[in-house]
Amino acid sequence: MIERILQRFSWLVEKYYVEIFVLEALLILLIYPSLRLAEKIMIAAIITTISSEGIKILIREKRPKSAPERRLHRGIFRINLGSFPSTHSAVAFMFSALLVGSTLFFPFFVFAAIIAYTRVYIKSHYIHDVIAGGLLGFVVGYAVLSMVI
Repeated sequence: MIERILQRFSWLVEKYYVEIFVLEALLILLIYPSLRLAEKIMIAAIITTISSEGIKILIREKRPKSAPERRLHRGIFRINLGSFPSTHSAVAFMFSALLVGSTLFFPFFVFAAIIAYTRVYIKSHYIHDVIAGGLLGFVVGYAVLSMVI
């Protein structure tokens, strides 16, 4: 039962990651409505994504052999830049870092850890990919949180 739920959730994360991250941002802004926080979420998301994808271009680590096919995504061509670091993990942990000191930190951190686990579970990434992505996202998110905008 748990195995089936985990497998389905893993594929939902694979397929609808943008929608999941938009929902996370909206949830944060519904609970803590603030234009400054919205700006920080946007800045952190952009820096995290560009940094992660840029590192992929430089490192060019191949994905695990049993990784899901990544050529087409919802009918749109998708470039497979590589495995290291995991951008899914980076963005998920970026959200938790933006919530350091709030009551939402722990639930978002746990959710980020589950997202990272799903990346390894469906063999889309190696464990070091999700650890590096998580660290990257957390550092960027915390740095942006500390910025005065």
